[in-house]
Order: sequence, then C-alpha cells, then structure tokens
Amino acid sequence: MKICIITKNKFFIDEEKLISSGLLTYEENHILGCNFNELEKIIFIGFKEEKPFDGYVYNNLGKKNNVFVVGPKWKEEEKYIIDRLINIYKIIIEIFKNKKILKDIQIIYSPFFEYTAFLLFILKLINSKSKFINYIIGDYPECNYQKKKKHFLKFVLLVFMKISILISTETWIISDYLFKKYNYGKKCIKIPFSSISNNEINLPKRCSTSIIKLLFVGRFAQEKNPHIPCLVAKKLKEKGNNIFLGMIGDGELYNSLNILCKNYFLEQEYQFYGWIKDRKELLKEISGFDFLIFPSTKGEGLGLVIIEAMSQGLVVVATKCGGLEEMIKNEFNGFLIDLAEDNLIVDRTVELIELLTKNPLKYYSTSTNAIDTAKELTIEKMFHIQRQRILNLLKK
Repeated sequence: MKICIITKNKFFIDEEKLISSGLLTYEENHILGCNFNELEKIIFIGFKEEKPFDGYVYNNLGKKNNVFVVGPKWKEEEKYIIDRLINIYKIIIEIFKNKKILKDIQIIYSPFFEYTAFLLFILKLINSKSKFINYIIGDYPECNYQKKKKHFLKFVLLVFMKISILISTETWIISDYLFKKYNYGKKCIKIPFSSISNNEINLPKRCSTSIIKLLFVGRFAQEKNPHIPCLVAKKLKEKGNNIFLGMIGDGELYNSLNILCKNYFLEQEYQFYGWIKDRKELLKEISGFDFLIFPSTKGEGLGLVIIEAMSQGLVVVATKCGGLEEMIKNEFNGFLIDLAEDNLIVDRTVELIELLTKNPLKYYSTSTNAIDTAKELTIEKMFHIQRQRILNLLKK
C-alpha cells in the first residue's frame, strides 16, 4: 500500500529516522490501522527542516524505508492570513516539484485544517485515481472563531471544510457532535479515534484522603481555559483543603499561568510539566492524580486526554463543550458542567470535588465506570475500523 499523509507538522528526515513536531500515531509501528511493514511508500506533506530538532522520533521511518517528506521550510505565521497563504503557496510549489513520487499513491489522508481544501484539490489534479480521506477531528471553524471572534473567518473555514468534503472520496468525522454539524452527505461517516491501548488501561482509583490532586492537560490557550483549574485549586485551598495542581502542556499563556500559581500557591503545591512526549511517562504522571479538570469553551471534537484520564481511573470534571459529552455520562463515569461565567464553573467544580472526596464510594464507582468506558474506546478497536474502511476504499 502507498499512502500520503497531509499535516502541518515540521519534519526532519535522514536515512535512518523521521522526526516530527507533532505526534503521528499513538501505536508503535502502525498508522491509520496499517503496519509500517505493509506500506511500500509513505509520503508526509508538511514543512521540511534541514537539521534535527526536539520532536517525536520514528526510527523505522527513514529514507531507506521509502519514506519521503514533501514541503518547504516553515514560515512563521505572524500575520494570520497573509503568512498562511504564503505557506500554502510554498507547499503547492513543492507538491508540483515532487509530482513524480505522488503519482502512484493510493490513499491520501488529511485531518481537516485550513490548508486541506487547497492541497486536496492540487493532489487530485496530479493523481485523480487516489482515494482521498478527509478526517474532521475537531470543530476547526468554531475553535478559530473562539480565538479570533471574526465571523468572516469562521464562514471561510466552513466553506473550505465543505470543499474538502466534496473533493474527498470519504470524510471521517470523529464524534456525533461534529457529525450533526458537518454531515454534508453520503460521503460522511462517523469514525471515532483513541489514544489508549488495551495494555495501558489501569485499575479503578480510590480518592486520596490527605490531599486533593488536580490535573489539567492541554494547550495553554484561551479557548482551553487553563486558568480555571488554578482558580479551582485556589478555592479548595481557601476552604482548608490540602491541594496539589499539575499542569501538563505549554502554550502562549504559560507565563501568565505561572505568575498566577506563584501568587496563589506554595512551591510544593503545584508543578508545570511541559509537554510529556513519552507515552508511558505521560500515563504514569496522569495516574498519580485524582481529578482531571477539562474546562474548554465550545468546539471540542472529542478530547483524547479524557480517554487517557479515564483509562487511569481519574474522575473527569468537564464543561459541556462538544464531542466529549458522548463519552462522559454525567454522574456515572464523570461529571459535566454547563458552560457559564468562570466563577460559576469554578464554584460547581469545587462543589463536585468536595462531594466526591467526602464520599469515597461514589468516587470509586465513578472511577470504575470510567475504566469500563476506556475499555470500549481503545486504539485496537479504532484502528481496526480505520483499516477496514481503507481496504474497502481500495477495492472500489
């Protein structure tokens, strides 16, 4: 099988290895449900770096394995629209330069982002026989609107999304929430996703009685509301509870969050971990906490960190912000809070956490149900579905 994967990642490649700025697959030696050994050729379209950098390393995806990277050097997108158009133009030029190696590709896959419509159209001109898969894994138009507050930009992204769906042979949509919004016809099917393997699922937890351990995992970006876990921990502390707050991730709000925590907490009461790239280390850190707080604004496609937290037995307290409402059954395997003003979200989260810490049986039953939910959402099950879809497409 010969596949092409479109991303916005930066790549470095040599004979032995590929380094990617973003995670390409959650399962070793597999991508899109296919073992690397099955793939005669893999092409990654993104941005090419000349020197190695600190990223995700794939030692079995070097040039000697018939792996190629097509793309220009990344241009920083300081001017949101102009610089993105420049990057799109530069990628298109590189695609035409490398059209010979793209002509025999069988599957072209891309998660939806603003470049997708342009690149799928160009690739269709070069290789119309390929099967094109467009995967909607998040509410991209809504998330961009939440950041920029520009209705025109949201409209443009909605148009690009519809064009991507029309060009594609098949469009996968990660959740019912997104399927209801972006199901534009028979080409669209729901294909869920996961980041947890069977052997990574832990046992149910019992809540710590001496200290409340709270966790946030994600980008430190406005739409993720990473300040809310800080406010929750602060209020719990003011009410006489011993607390520890863990912040896994990074982003534009790091400095302001760091200042916030220094003002609210003692040094031993919080920790910033950065991004944890090693899967085993990440799950080990997650398993040491009692509660995951997920306070995003609306637009979340699914929230893979919720599956990861559930798999380790944590109780999740989340806002009603999108696809995660399909996983979390309120008061059964986690808790859902209405989107509201920050102080109302904080008050309700504190109320739930105090209730559960005083009721260990309720905490344990919720943790048990979370584990059972994670068992139904494993990588193995999701990859099997993806693999069958791809094999079916190749038969057409």
